[in-house]
Amino acid sequence: MLKEKQITRFDNLDGLRAIGCLGIIAMHIKANADYQTSSYIYNNMVSTWTVFVYLFLIISGFGMFCGYYEKIKNREIDINQFYLKRYKKLLPFFAFLLVIDVVMERSLDHLIEAFTELTMIFGLLPNNNPNAIGVSWTLGVIFLFYMLMPFFVFLCYNRIRALLSLAVSVVLVYFCDIYYFTDKFVVDSFIPRHSFLYCAPYFLAGACIYLYRNEIIGFVKRFRWLVLALNIALTVLYYMTPIGITGVFMTLKHTVLFVCWVGYFISFDSKALQLKPLRFIGGISMEMYLAQMVVFRALEKVGLLYIFGKGMISFLFIFVLTVAGLIAFICTYNFCFNKIKSFFSKKTAARRTANEKQ
Repeated sequence: MLKEKQITRFDNLDGLRAIGCLGIIAMHIKANADYQTSSYIYNNMVSTWTVFVYLFLIISGFGMFCGYYEKIKNREIDINQFYLKRYKKLLPFFAFLLVIDVVMERSLDHLIEAFTELTMIFGLLPNNNPNAIGVSWTLGVIFLFYMLMPFFVFLCYNRIRALLSLAVSVVLVYFCDIYYFTDKFVVDSFIPRHSFLYCAPYFLAGACIYLYRNEIIGFVKRFRWLVLALNIALTVLYYMTPIGITGVFMTLKHTVLFVCWVGYFISFDSKALQLKPLRFIGGISMEMYLAQMVVFRALEKVGLLYIFGKGMISFLFIFVLTVAGLIAFICTYNFCFNKIKSFFSKKTAARRTANEKQ
């Protein structure tokens, strides 16, 4: 039996976030280095781990519906606090990374992009493909989902409407693939998955998991080993289908796989996914995702990429060093940020007290 706290928090998802984050970091290291190994996993699988971004989007949709669906439906939400919380959570660290990028690049293009990204609404751009913190396109898409959360509640006001909305979003992806994302409307550098409309099915899939969560949990508890076998089969099938598949077929492929993963892991306690290291990484996964290339480039500049040659040992060494560097970087930032925040809070409180005495 799941404890009530775990039913509402779904602690396993922290572990899933951590696995997705680590997979994406490994993928970016492979894409930006020149390691050579005969490893099947390295050569045939690591490059595909960029798809864990879609897992993040589904979990984001599920998580937001867990926290705000009922409150928005029942008009119990303070709209000012809702958006203020999003900015407070995401903007400070992201702004810090943007400052580092502008200082390092010293480019007008990067300055313009950094200013635009600081608004957090850059997901509205017709081509959400920034060079300043290049992976930030995901944040632009996710923040746009936050902006549209009340509309998503409207789309998913009941379970039938949610399924219809998901189906319509998949059809729109197909139309984007064959019509809107052709040279009639977009430039050659346009990347379809950076578009919010292209990513909408993943958020809606997360919403549907939330709305059907009780049925999903009941089914998985009853047929746990069968569902586990199904997840394994789908994962194997994923790698048996053509990797280069694009458009709506790619959307369906990723959605089916990750919906099954999330549905399975919200249904019971997993000691493996709730290990403290995984839960810790899951808790800072967005920060690690955004800062990964900053740390990797630092390791590259000091000449550590090929210290053990260009084989698997070097790849694993840099992967571990990147993850450790990210944790140290984020923890140092959080420590300094909290100290500065505490300092100004005390100053403000002291000033308020003095004014009251007067």
